[in-house]
Amino acid sequence: MKAVKSIKGLAMVEFTIILPILLFLLLSILELGRAFYQYTELEKLSRDSTRYLINTIARGSGTYELTQNDINNAKNLAVYGNINGGGDTRLPLLKTEQVSVTLNGNHVQVEIVYPFHPVLGQLPNFFSADDISLNFDMTSSYTMRMLL
Repeated sequence: MKAVKSIKGLAMVEFTIILPILLFLLLSILELGRAFYQYTELEKLSRDSTRYLINTIARGSGTYELTQNDINNAKNLAVYGNINGGGDTRLPLLKTEQVSVTLNGNHVQVEIVYPFHPVLGQLPNFFSADDISLNFDMTSSYTMRMLL
């Protein structure tokens, strides 16, 4: 009977040691999933904005130009999901200033730089006074060529 009680106590000690590692792995998997979701949403937003611009500025004359109104509409489409610019943003912390639109010849490019902030923003650095920041910028760039 004494051996069974010591085995139960040993299992409890092992579980207590392993629990933080399992929780860290679970949190890491959840954060990677959230980062992957936000990156695919970012890719979709830049692609949709580029397609909008391709359809808008292809006016049939053979020369292409971007007006400030076209650029603002594409930025609003990338951030808010509509060209009017109202409502909630498609991703948290996404702003129109983070979207850049360029026209090079007959190529339109929309680039979005999005700051990703994980739930655990910093890791403690035990060897120096500075903590390790886990924040980074996601960049999505989409380029399309306009057909004559």
